[in-house]
Amino acid sequence: MPDDFLTDPFWYKDAVIYELHVRSFYDSNDNGYGDFQGLREKLPYLDSLGVNTLWLLPFLESPLKDDGYDTADYFKVLPVHGDLDDFKAFLDEAHARGMRVVTELVLNHTSDQHPWFQEARDPDSDKHDWYVWSETDERYEDVRVIFTDTEDSNWEWDPKAQKYYWHRFFSHQPDLNYDNPEVREKMKEAMFFWLDMGVDGLRLDAVPYLFQREGTNSENLPETIAFVKELRTAVEERYGPGKVLLAEANQWPEDTLPYFGEDADGKSTGVQMAFNFPIMPRIFMALRRENRRPIVEMLDLTSGIPNDAQWALFLRNHDELTLEMVTDEERDYMYHEYAADDRFRINMGIRRRLAPLLGGDRRRIELINALLFSLKGSPIIYYGDEIGMGDDPFLGDRNGVRTPMQWSPDKNGGFSRAPHHKLFKPPINRGQYSYEFVNVETAEEDSHSLLHFMRRLISLRQQHKKIFGRGSLDLLSIENQSVLAFIREYEGDRLLVLVNLSRFAQSVHLPPRDDLQGMAPIEVFGQSTFPSIDEEPYHVTVAPHHFYWFKLVPKEELEHEDPFERGLRLADAGPNGEKLPVLPVAEGLQNVLVPTMARGRGPEQLKSLLPGYLRDQRWFGLKGEAINEIVVEDAVRLQKDPVVYLSVLRVDLEEGEAFYTLPLMAAPEDEATSIQKKNPSAPLAWLDIDDCDERRLVYDATVNKDFWATLFQWWQKEGKGRSLKGVYTAEPSEAAEGETAEHIHLLTGEQSNTSAIVNDDYFVKIYRRLEVGPNPEKELLDHLTNVGFKFSPRLHGTIDFRQSARKYTIGVLQEALPVDSDGWTYALSCTNWFLSRVKDSVFPREQALSSGSPLAMNDWTYGPTTAESVPVWLEDVATEFVSLARVLGVRTAEMHHALSQAEAGDLRPVDAPADAGNMLAQRLRSEFEDTRTLIDRHAEYLNGEVPTEEAWAEAYARIRRLEDVTGNHKRIRIHGDYHLGQLLRAEGDFYILDFEGEPARPLDERRLRENVLRDVAGMLRSLEYAVLASWQELTNTDERYAPWIDALLRWSEMTFLNAYSDTVEDVAFLPPAPARYSFLWGYLFHKAIYEVRYELNHRPNWAWLPLQGLRRLLGEANQDASLSSSSP
Repeated sequence: MPDDFLTDPFWYKDAVIYELHVRSFYDSNDNGYGDFQGLREKLPYLDSLGVNTLWLLPFLESPLKDDGYDTADYFKVLPVHGDLDDFKAFLDEAHARGMRVVTELVLNHTSDQHPWFQEARDPDSDKHDWYVWSETDERYEDVRVIFTDTEDSNWEWDPKAQKYYWHRFFSHQPDLNYDNPEVREKMKEAMFFWLDMGVDGLRLDAVPYLFQREGTNSENLPETIAFVKELRTAVEERYGPGKVLLAEANQWPEDTLPYFGEDADGKSTGVQMAFNFPIMPRIFMALRRENRRPIVEMLDLTSGIPNDAQWALFLRNHDELTLEMVTDEERDYMYHEYAADDRFRINMGIRRRLAPLLGGDRRRIELINALLFSLKGSPIIYYGDEIGMGDDPFLGDRNGVRTPMQWSPDKNGGFSRAPHHKLFKPPINRGQYSYEFVNVETAEEDSHSLLHFMRRLISLRQQHKKIFGRGSLDLLSIENQSVLAFIREYEGDRLLVLVNLSRFAQSVHLPPRDDLQGMAPIEVFGQSTFPSIDEEPYHVTVAPHHFYWFKLVPKEELEHEDPFERGLRLADAGPNGEKLPVLPVAEGLQNVLVPTMARGRGPEQLKSLLPGYLRDQRWFGLKGEAINEIVVEDAVRLQKDPVVYLSVLRVDLEEGEAFYTLPLMAAPEDEATSIQKKNPSAPLAWLDIDDCDERRLVYDATVNKDFWATLFQWWQKEGKGRSLKGVYTAEPSEAAEGETAEHIHLLTGEQSNTSAIVNDDYFVKIYRRLEVGPNPEKELLDHLTNVGFKFSPRLHGTIDFRQSARKYTIGVLQEALPVDSDGWTYALSCTNWFLSRVKDSVFPREQALSSGSPLAMNDWTYGPTTAESVPVWLEDVATEFVSLARVLGVRTAEMHHALSQAEAGDLRPVDAPADAGNMLAQRLRSEFEDTRTLIDRHAEYLNGEVPTEEAWAEAYARIRRLEDVTGNHKRIRIHGDYHLGQLLRAEGDFYILDFEGEPARPLDERRLRENVLRDVAGMLRSLEYAVLASWQELTNTDERYAPWIDALLRWSEMTFLNAYSDTVEDVAFLPPAPARYSFLWGYLFHKAIYEVRYELNHRPNWAWLPLQGLRRLLGEANQDASLSSSSP
């Protein structure tokens, strides 16, 4: 519960209000009506949406002739919704989640079924004067009829009373007589009943019509204003400040303002809030006219309310889009533009939901919501508008905008399991707004949905809630009438808002202002910093139907500031004076990771600093992506003391979303210095804990050996943890039973994941990026162990996160091997030994030619080699490297043979498609063009390494020939990310690791069955990389070594391929000759052009290395050129 929940009397200024029908929201007992139990079940959804105030439409006893606004008992809940206990249970849980609750108090009238009215029909009853009666229907002739579609008079004859009774709305809703003090006191009693129960505010329905006087329109009479003030006084005398009255006064601005009241100190004496009815239709008018003037005029007319008062802003609600408070010309325009079909007109308004009102135009829907959230006031979202629900014009009255909430594409939109005919209203089940297409479940799965945008919008509003909720609004005078520009300011913090109402891009020049000079606009959604504002008119281009929220910051403050840490208090983090944000919390980490334990601004502040933090981590693979926001999706506590949390982060991108895991611990100050010194990228923030003398440092727990010990214990005891979103479970490991994690060694070389060795016997790894579905590493290691493959580690268990039907693998426990070195390091050593031996030798050109040297790579990829074994003169100086190539050829073949033995499931071999060659060719053609463009762009820096036009022509020719190669072979599961870095040299042999595939590829792609030659090509390219890298490191690519390097590469490649072929012999997964040579060339070429792109984009100084390989593939490094007689 927020720390200001019960103490801040101005909470309503920071409110983001969600308006809902209980009966329309969710049916928990299958009777066709929503109920309070169902609403309680959906509170997590509302919590995740980010709203903090719930406005419940009428739920009291009623005949439901006017959807509950015809009250039959002010003190009882309509039974289909539950009872008072159900309401109280809902209210308590909403409060526990930090949500306020506002309910309805229908003051003006009751149902004609109310016992009061039934008794009042007797002229001799004590309650007769509780309603307004007349012998004639000619009284109050100056009063207008509101519901002109259904009523032709405000009087209705009652045969029992033999009199007319007064009704401003439907004839079945007789008005109460507020000239009777008993009525006023009874309505106060009803008000106190709900406020006593804990309700935070009451909406005063139809408040302008409480009194009647001859010769007036009987609206907004002084007696009415006086009674509203009487209610306010009664509330504050009983409860003090904090309980809110919200007036529904659909009036012109000058008639609404008196409901606030104002004393000599500028404070309200009436309601604290009132709906801003006049501005709502002008927003739609301005959008259609592509001109800001309707909004500007009404902003001026609705300004000047008391300091503690607040407008309630809305776009759509449960009623029609009212056009009562517009001119005749404006009404005609609105009908023409938004309700050309008469079916959508009712009374003096338009009965449509927001999405269909705007033609389903996503840009306009986003724009108008952003404008709603930008203006002065507290915004209201009508249930379902956050997912773009539609309406049904064939339902009578305003029922078409009050249909059931659409939760899923299942029966009845997931609202109820009741038979369709028992539903209180049918859901939208046809057209583009059918629940099959528009529903929460579908929206949740689509990161580009309107729901995700609304969550983001609400979140950003809440991050700047004081500015938007309590700040001033200063309109900027700009020439372009299509753009609305204004500044929101609160206590020195300012936001610049630009709203383009036009279908077309607009150019805007902000007028020179002294208070804007030297300010740097920071775009709030993406945290991008725009050029600072100088003395000249500031120019901004705004896209069609687009908006900007700019935070204005003095440019000198940005010089050393991370954009994602703005607005956070900073403190020293270590001995070098590094600064970290300070998060105020009540108890500890749980206050920023667990939503139900959240308190204050800690979670919002944590969210604001996560993008900057993740970008500094080696394992974060989305550094170049446009990130919208990063939020804590879920968290589970692994251990209580010391506290260890495993958090799951959701990264919302411009294109999709991704999930990462971040284990967290909090260290006392005396440990913080050591953590910061040894692991400078690990600290995240300080926790400033209430009633605690010292802060605690929040940091990545993987740098602490205690975290790995805790994780290891989970496997030992079959650990299980329940979070708000799902269940975390560890498979029990028999191998680890009885072990004590005494020796833990942290591994630091990995890029994508994080690992440790426990007791020299167990390898523990957590996956940083999480994906839904079976984990490839678990699948393949399980299978390899089962078929007896000896050269991969045994899998002992996994830790998984299950969320509904989705499963994420978070970590694995494997056998640890006695490591001598990794494959890459050993290959470098082998090459170094080779180069040291030939340092003073003359290359034996004649022996090389006579010994049957293999042909250039462009030839041997078409057919077998011309020599069976490595010549003695080369093997004598390259013993270790040739042996390495031979062993790797054998181990690779054995791995593929083991993987091909699967007989069922997703590991079973499948036939390659007949057009496999064409499929590979199409992929090569696309990526080849991108690579060549990138090479041409960097050509002047590549020192002659760029392939010639003849070589490019050869590449095109080979790709074309590849189109005709057929796939007469089996595809199997392969390693998928096969290179020297995935090997360990242990006890004189090589073991293969990391079967998760390329982390950058989606999980479903990594689980595809593929051509084994993709793995073969990956290892051949890695061997070449090691040789060339060593040549560069040891000799600075001294050209005198070139023939030796070329010979080593050619013969080691031949050795690898021969060893591989001899081991697999005649197997179904190896394409037959000559297709295998074409496929091998294709995969080698694909890998080489990927390497070129990677190096040019990340390490341009290394680009020469894959370019050499590319030229060899294209036949440029030919035999005659390489076999020179030079000596080192």
